[in-house]
Amino acid sequence: MRLSKLIHNIGGIIIAFCISQKTHAHLIVAQHGTLNVVEEHVFVVLSLPASSLLGVDENNDGSLSLTEFNKYRNHISKQVKKHVYLSDQQYRFSIEGLLLHPEMAHSGNNTFVDQITITGRFTPLMTNNIKFNINLFANNRSKQTYKITATNKQQQLIHQFELEPLSPHSELF
Repeated sequence: MRLSKLIHNIGGIIIAFCISQKTHAHLIVAQHGTLNVVEEHVFVVLSLPASSLLGVDENNDGSLSLTEFNKYRNHISKQVKKHVYLSDQQYRFSIEGLLLHPEMAHSGNNTFVDQITITGRFTPLMTNNIKFNINLFANNRSKQTYKITATNKQQQLIHQFELEPLSPHSELF
């Protein structure tokens, strides 16, 4: 009985692995983000269009290859830390523990990076009157709007907002 259950479970794992290798699920929808306030930290998950980054398309073909992404990872991190931040009236708070995850394109030629999902956290002095700022926008108009959801479960707050080139920041709550 145990052996057949073990074989069944292993079979399920193998099938799930095979299916997961065929699918190309993104961590988050393109140009969407979440900000979760937990005690004194604000955790971020955000999908940025690769075309919003400068100086990473080495061969000027208009797309970011995985090779270019890996080569310019540090440069990409610096741009994200400079252009995606929290602020209050006096201070600017950069992302800590930044992780970058390349998301390959689904349509047409899926050999290039279409989106880059970033994760990390901010540690502002206070979580009241804080603004979320993005100054990384693609030239393609369809990739210029970020849809953000901010939550603070402890205070039961949810705020959804959009950021665009002419309005690149919003208060969290």
